[in-house]
Amino acid sequence: MEKVVVKTAVKTVLIILVILIAVFAVFNFAFPQHMASLTEGIGNYSLAVKYASLRYGYTHSGWDLARCFDDSVLCGNDKYILQYGEELIDHKDFGEVCQSKNSQYKTFPSGEPYNYRFRVAGKVAVAYYNTGDSDKAVDMAAEENGTDSFSDSNPLMMLASAVKANNDAVVCALLLEKLDIITPQLQEDINRLAKVRTSLSAVTAQG
Repeated sequence: MEKVVVKTAVKTVLIILVILIAVFAVFNFAFPQHMASLTEGIGNYSLAVKYASLRYGYTHSGWDLARCFDDSVLCGNDKYILQYGEELIDHKDFGEVCQSKNSQYKTFPSGEPYNYRFRVAGKVAVAYYNTGDSDKAVDMAAEENGTDSFSDSNPLMMLASAVKANNDAVVCALLLEKLDIITPQLQEDINRLAKVRTSLSAVTAQG
């Protein structure tokens, strides 16, 4: 009698485990956006990217793609940043996503208007640099920034920070060439550009 009770209990536990696994599997594939939120909440952004990517595969929405990119940045994975960042920039919804993000965050810590496009382009440029494609990194940052402004947290500033941190005199020189053709009109932009040029010049002088 005791053996029968034990066997029945074991079978019951196994059935419950199978049901739980099945429910978890269904939830994983049917509601990846919720799993992304859960893994983001515990700080596991590498796993969150995978769930966000699964969701994007269902919807092809620019907002879901932006989530893939943002989680890629938070987990610091350059491969993911390039994959989702490049696709996001080319996505038909990118303009609307930028407007939504700008409205959500409003300003940078400096008080200047938030620019999500600059954030994406800057992170992608830095990822190019980190993966060994310095020329593409510099060209992209310069193209996205343009030549008539130098606002806060622009792509060239973000790339310059990464390059300076590595004391990379060669790429600093490439950046200085791009900075030479920028002619901002606002005084704060002029001052900001001068500071970046000074910091890059210090690295090239050492090199």
